[in-house]
Amino acid sequence: MGKKDAGPEENKRDKALNNLEYVFGEDFFKMLLMNSNVWISFIDPATRVVIWNSAAERMSGYSAEEVIGSNEIWTKLYPNPEYRKEITGKIDRIISNTMGLDKFETRIVRKDREKRIISWNTKEIRNDAEECEGYFIIGLDISDIIRAETGLKVLLMNANVFIIFLDREARIRIWNRFAEEISGYEAAEVIGSDEIWKKLYPDPVYRKQVKENVFGIFSDPQKREMFETEILTRSGEKKNVLWNTKMMYDYDRNLDGYVVIGLDITRKKEMQEEIFRYIGHSVMRLKYPVEIIRDNLYELHEKINVGDIGTEEILLELMIEIKNSEQILRNLQDLNRAVQNSFKEMPDELKDFLLQ
Repeated sequence: MGKKDAGPEENKRDKALNNLEYVFGEDFFKMLLMNSNVWISFIDPATRVVIWNSAAERMSGYSAEEVIGSNEIWTKLYPNPEYRKEITGKIDRIISNTMGLDKFETRIVRKDREKRIISWNTKEIRNDAEECEGYFIIGLDISDIIRAETGLKVLLMNANVFIIFLDREARIRIWNRFAEEISGYEAAEVIGSDEIWKKLYPDPVYRKQVKENVFGIFSDPQKREMFETEILTRSGEKKNVLWNTKMMYDYDRNLDGYVVIGLDITRKKEMQEEIFRYIGHSVMRLKYPVEIIRDNLYELHEKINVGDIGTEEILLELMIEIKNSEQILRNLQDLNRAVQNSFKEMPDELKDFLLQ
């Protein structure tokens, strides 16, 4: 089989590389290759190492002198025979289909026994007769990235708020433990589907209103408002949730999905209603004796004005109003104690609300 004709893009690339080599010389490319900050190596068809750059030395802990001309390095990087067999099997299957690997992650064991995660890209190199000359390998150490992603994932999964990630079709991709706890639905039941919204919002009319509200916020990048909804949990209990949402984009600025954060404000709303209900009841308890005192004093004033009442009767009437005033004072003290006790149990957000 002859060599395949190169396409227009490959011709452009080869021409550009030839121009660079003409200007800078072959040594420039060798220097660039050997001093790159990514692992670069070349292996022959028998997996013997031909090129092993300085980054490969740093990431693996093995010098070029220790590895070039041999394939023993792979048993050192992958000392577990079962894992090594698993990895080589995957590599063989992928390369046989695509002639290369793209972002293929493996765990290696460095010379100092430290474990690192490497993301590999490989390309099979063929000669003019379409025979395999070997494999060009590029490796990127992503251990710190993976560690940071893992830490972030643990934080998100254990946060005391709803944290949900939706894809572009509103299907669940992340459903944290708090979402499980409050809704009653486990992540395994909801991930990969959008059916959960029908369960949380069983009323189709209300569900449509919520959807329109959410996408109304998405459609206006300037909006930063939060919105409240009432969800129905698996147990049939109703919960009030305050939501905040944000669109997420990939590296190419294409829409990747939506991050949704929800705060359970059910108890806060209940306490608000309890306080307002008690205040309303207490106001009525205060209003009634005040009206009585007002009417009695007005009547007393009229009697005094026409001289239709004696001194003893005036004193008696005033004593009665003093008693009524004392009752008002007791009602105010009861209200004050009730509010103070409720205030101690209130969330900080509600305290701030009442103190404003």
